[in-house]
Amino acid sequence: MDLLADLNPAQREAVAQVEGPVLVLAGAGSGKTRVLTYRIAHLVGQMGIRPENILAVTFTNKAAQEMRSRVVRLLEQESLSLWMGTFHSICARILRREGHRLGYDRSFSIYDEEDQLALVKKTMAELNISGDRFSPKGFRARIEGAKHNLMRPGEFADQALDDYEEKAALVYQRYQKSLESQNAMDFGDLINKVVFLFQLHPMILARYQDRFQYILVDEYQDTNHAQYMLVNLLASKHRNLCVVGDDDQSIYGWRGADIGNILSFEKDYPDAKVVKLEQNYRSTQNILVAASHVVAHNRGRKEKTLWTDKGAGENVTLLETLDERTEAIAVLDKLQVERAQNLRALSDFAVLYRINAQSRSFEDQLRRMGLPYVIVGGVRFYERKEVKDILAYLRVIANANDALSLRRIINVPRRGIGPTTLGKIEALAFEKKVSLLKALAKARDMEDLRDGIREGLQELHNLFKFLRDGASKMGVDEIIREVVDRTGYLTELVAEGTVEAQTRAENVRELVVAADEFVMRSSDPSLVAFLEEVSLLTSVDTWDQTANAVTLMTLHSAKGLEFPVVFIAGLEEGLFPLSRSMESPEELEEERRLFYVGMTRAQEKLFLSLAHRRRRYTGAVGTLRSRFLDEVPAELVEVEGYGLDSWSLRREAEFVEGQLTDPDQDVIPRVYVGSVVRHPKFGVGKVVEVSGYADDLKLTVVFQDQAPKKLMARYANLELVR
Repeated sequence: MDLLADLNPAQREAVAQVEGPVLVLAGAGSGKTRVLTYRIAHLVGQMGIRPENILAVTFTNKAAQEMRSRVVRLLEQESLSLWMGTFHSICARILRREGHRLGYDRSFSIYDEEDQLALVKKTMAELNISGDRFSPKGFRARIEGAKHNLMRPGEFADQALDDYEEKAALVYQRYQKSLESQNAMDFGDLINKVVFLFQLHPMILARYQDRFQYILVDEYQDTNHAQYMLVNLLASKHRNLCVVGDDDQSIYGWRGADIGNILSFEKDYPDAKVVKLEQNYRSTQNILVAASHVVAHNRGRKEKTLWTDKGAGENVTLLETLDERTEAIAVLDKLQVERAQNLRALSDFAVLYRINAQSRSFEDQLRRMGLPYVIVGGVRFYERKEVKDILAYLRVIANANDALSLRRIINVPRRGIGPTTLGKIEALAFEKKVSLLKALAKARDMEDLRDGIREGLQELHNLFKFLRDGASKMGVDEIIREVVDRTGYLTELVAEGTVEAQTRAENVRELVVAADEFVMRSSDPSLVAFLEEVSLLTSVDTWDQTANAVTLMTLHSAKGLEFPVVFIAGLEEGLFPLSRSMESPEELEEERRLFYVGMTRAQEKLFLSLAHRRRRYTGAVGTLRSRFLDEVPAELVEVEGYGLDSWSLRREAEFVEGQLTDPDQDVIPRVYVGSVVRHPKFGVGKVVEVSGYADDLKLTVVFQDQAPKKLMARYANLELVR
């Protein structure tokens, strides 16, 4: 059986070049899994390499299982003694054999993120480091980052620049000792310990180098420094290293991935053979051209020209909408049209977004339409921890006897109320035959509680008294704002500073937006009515991910997947790209790569969408279209407006630069809904409504991070940008 006959010329070259270092630059949808699978089958079946001399590293266990089963089928064997798996699984396997040399026995425990956080909290308590002043999650993230870079506790301490980093170094040192004393490792240790083992024991390294004479690494663009060092230590003897990846799809820099690993491969191995997989088997030509034009704006990349024989296909459609609710309606309206016209299943559709908080408007609209959906890589909006925490406050305000909800948030945010204190309060409530909420007020008389705890309990009781007394006079939107502000919940998330905390903070803000919308559209905008609606929404059956349902996910979660029809939502400055990425050229390029990844998930049809204004925690603010949209060739884009003045579809026509206040010219043909203007005080904004004419021309303009403003064109001194 000639395995090479099944491959295209570039794939064949990547498979056949078995000796020496090989870099396979695999463009999106170019069949990299096929190359890896056939390369292993070729090594074993046609080159006579023993399976145990091959190491194949993947980034997910699912990918490893799929690849192994494909190789077994190709070789027509029942099983294969092949070392294949993720970095963590491969390293754990090595450490089960060799860990005793580092003081571990074969039964060592592997701590997951929740275990790690619990140990960090315990360590902080032992060091008398306040969990109120310093975030345990922040410390855990610092420790994880240090391990990504092979930095031991002593080295980390030497580089501490301020009090926070000094405290983090103390925690890291004690944390690591605790791990070792408990015969345990965290995820970072699994890789670090193998690198340190090989560095300390050259004979052991030599043994594994002789075992792994042929090494394959998938998704090389996503490797961190520790993984990079491990791969190069193992490959340094035989140098038969094949790495597969795409620098244009490097999107995990925020969690330690170093794009420099793939970009510098030819410097590490000057004799490397470079093979480019440029034939795309997934998308139409128009989608590929659009995506390629976007990513070409990045400087730090290797040149590739993707092509396909699937034909031109349809143009990209841009949906310009009034706000996020209209955006969801527009997207799902298009979904229904596509579904009806092309007889598509719901599982053919994916809605992608930059941050999890964006899912809420789509979830709400899907529920109203009665369409099933699944969320990949996350939980439903109203089931997320931070959302449920705020809802728990609301339930106690609405129902003083809701002890379950009170228990959930009695120490959220942190008030120093642990299980022991909670047990004492519950005992008091039982003794006095009062609710748990009323027992908070009586706790101030408990002599066996510290003054600080009694004060915290009294403050919590006073907070609920204030909110319950005022609930009948406030709308649910006002109540939620009071909860968020007075508890300091949002402030604590912002102070934590981790990527996870930023996402959770955005979800809290999105809950406030949901309450705003509820008040505007509901005939009964009360707290009880809001809680009832939310409870009914969250009690809907969880849809089976294998069922016929619309897929909702972040762009990061979409990596490696494909769908016939893809919607990418929220293409606005500050959202995509995110505001924080604009401060760094490297981060902005990663945002652009993320957009490229999203675009290349689409097989047949790609929709992009934006909202002219979007509700934030502080209210509705204007938005500016994402710079990425200007990087898509205009001839490949069809624009449709939703919830806008009919002139929005004419925004490309008859634009003339100059002052709108020029009295000698008729201004109406020169400004439409969608026009971008500049105000001397408010800056750049977008016109969302036009009324009147000539001297009475009135414009509603949304400026970035501000509420919409109504202006008389004659006096506003506006400059037409485009």
